[in-house]
Amino acid sequence: MQDLKRGNECQVISWEDDGSVDALPGTAARPSAAEPIQSVIQRAVTRRALLKGGVAAGAGLVIAPALLLKPSPAAADDDVRDRRGRRDPGSRLTFQTVEPSFEGDIVVPPNYAYDVILRWGDPLFPGTPDFDLNDQTPEKQALQFGYNADLVLWYPLPEFVRKMVQWRGELGSIANRWLGSAYPRLKDAYSRRALVIVNHEYTTGADMFPGYSQSRNEALVEIEAHGFSIVELAQDRDGRWSFDQGSPFNRRVTGSTPMEISGPLRGMPEMQTADDPNGKVVLGCLNNCAGGKTPWGTILTCEENFDQYFANFGDVAGRPKDLSLRIAAESADTERKWEDYVDRFDLSKEPNEYNRFGFIVEIDPYNPQDKPKKRTALGRFKHEGAAARVAPNGKVAIYSGDDARFEYVYKFVTKGRYNPGNRSANLNLLDEGTLYVARFDVGAVEGDEMGIGQWLELSTNNPALVDWTETEILLNTRGAADVVGATPMDRPEDIEVNPKSGRLYVALTNNSQRTGAPGSGATRDVNGREVSTEPNASNPRFDTWDNGVDSNTGNEHGHIIELIEDGNDPTSTSFKWNIFVQCGDPNVAYHDVRFGDIADPVAAGVSPISDPDNLVHDDEGNLWIATDGMPGSGGTKGFGQNDGVFAVPVEGEHRGLLRQFLSGVPGGEVCGPEFSGDNKTFFCAIQHPYEGKGVGHENKWPLGEPVSKPSLVAVRELSGKKIGA
Repeated sequence: MQDLKRGNECQVISWEDDGSVDALPGTAARPSAAEPIQSVIQRAVTRRALLKGGVAAGAGLVIAPALLLKPSPAAADDDVRDRRGRRDPGSRLTFQTVEPSFEGDIVVPPNYAYDVILRWGDPLFPGTPDFDLNDQTPEKQALQFGYNADLVLWYPLPEFVRKMVQWRGELGSIANRWLGSAYPRLKDAYSRRALVIVNHEYTTGADMFPGYSQSRNEALVEIEAHGFSIVELAQDRDGRWSFDQGSPFNRRVTGSTPMEISGPLRGMPEMQTADDPNGKVVLGCLNNCAGGKTPWGTILTCEENFDQYFANFGDVAGRPKDLSLRIAAESADTERKWEDYVDRFDLSKEPNEYNRFGFIVEIDPYNPQDKPKKRTALGRFKHEGAAARVAPNGKVAIYSGDDARFEYVYKFVTKGRYNPGNRSANLNLLDEGTLYVARFDVGAVEGDEMGIGQWLELSTNNPALVDWTETEILLNTRGAADVVGATPMDRPEDIEVNPKSGRLYVALTNNSQRTGAPGSGATRDVNGREVSTEPNASNPRFDTWDNGVDSNTGNEHGHIIELIEDGNDPTSTSFKWNIFVQCGDPNVAYHDVRFGDIADPVAAGVSPISDPDNLVHDDEGNLWIATDGMPGSGGTKGFGQNDGVFAVPVEGEHRGLLRQFLSGVPGGEVCGPEFSGDNKTFFCAIQHPYEGKGVGHENKWPLGEPVSKPSLVAVRELSGKKIGA
């Protein structure tokens, strides 16, 4: 209960302890001592000052208590406006909050429904055999929807482009030129037909094969189950999407599909192998996690944890080893044992093969003949996300995180300029440019959860890298970032650009190894170098559960940083930042949560959230977050609930009012979040449902299937409103 005292006195809020919430033994669930309201909102004030261009007024600030303690989400009126007549984007989010769930099926708000569009093993082409759990072959899997669906991207399919490809079998110059001028307008509009890409991140053989034995056939099937699918979908009058199996746009790119090595590393000695002495063609992409779209309508898909597929790094010596010490592969055998059947995965036999993975791959979904290209200019690391933004001068920035504990946030700026009137001229923009890595610094006030930062150039122009070559920087990108002084972050995952404001949102999923107390000097060896485990300004949590009873799990729940580049220009090398969301359960004091400008998350109805992973914005700029790890997050207590999807306004009256929109299924990560152009469909992927339960487990998803299958899902509002209403 809240006791709000008004009048000329300082406003005071006191809290009644709630022993029913998930609090640690001996700890109050909420602050129990009377506390001035100015103290409660102090951090929110500084953030608000940054974002609105004002100066924090401290005790002089007056905020209506009714706004601070408003218990309900945005009003039902979907056209709420501020004093200047501007629409409050958060007013769209009127859906009924989904409660934390342990259900065996997806849960969405009332008046919503979901459809499973494609499942692992579904045939993608006419004449492809149906999936047979007991008769899987690599030839079949190469023609079927792959395993562990992750990234989802939606592209409008204009009828003119569709007809031209049906007629020619390729995009052709006329359709390509027309698409270049039309795509910027069509990508945010309704389209009855669309192309959708779905990544297939990784495989777990025990969840795929009865009696899994790591045989040759199983290994080859797993290789083909990687990569991504491009499919054509059609929408009916009721808003349901279905897969068009006969479409000429349908494609499967797998772990053995030939693709070009593009950019500065193309043809370099370090990229040459016995099978590819020219160093220009590599077979497949692996561990494709998140990604993004280019302004010209191509796909960017990211290779993340590629290290797990390569064996015997311990046998590698000399330059090949030095280039990969910061991103080392398995020292001896791998879990999958692919190296027993395919030599290129055995680094004792082919050490340079490892240099050919860890990149962002570009492919044109509109051209079935387009060959995927690994864009080496964007660096080699565990890429998560590839958000694009066009600068005022026409250059294009691509933002990407390195998804590992104590790794970095990167930006690439093209040398050339985006040409909206000439799509062909844009198709190789990502082969030349400048790579940067972020340093997050403390701002004017210590501990106010905001600060300044610099993009540090990763090139031989940087005096710190004067003794490096371009090849060394692009292959050992982590090592170069170490040298220039980048800030080690708490697992940088997806990065997205707000379509309205241009601000960046960076998901820091968690870091259970950030356990060093401030000033302790604590360090540990992580990813091939010694790193401080103390907190820093942009990663402030180090003791989520450290109360002398439970073990310290560091930053168990993760956070989201809001980054504003100076001049709102993506070519700028300086920025401001603030912690927009510090995740956890608002009912648990030890989680030390922050949610935008919400002073009392419990009273406001903020949902518990942990492990933010993939991000997307709706067309009004609200941020949607998919999580990865909530079932096991929280030390000995744990959230326990299924992963889910959460929506939060980043502007307006309800900035920070985060609420759950969807709950996934047990053991399954929710991935990919994506909207159709008209925002009336929300797409996501359910990855590894009932992971680790193995073939034959009694519980399965999708319901009625003989085995749990990663799947593509489409969510719709039953009366045809935009998602979130």
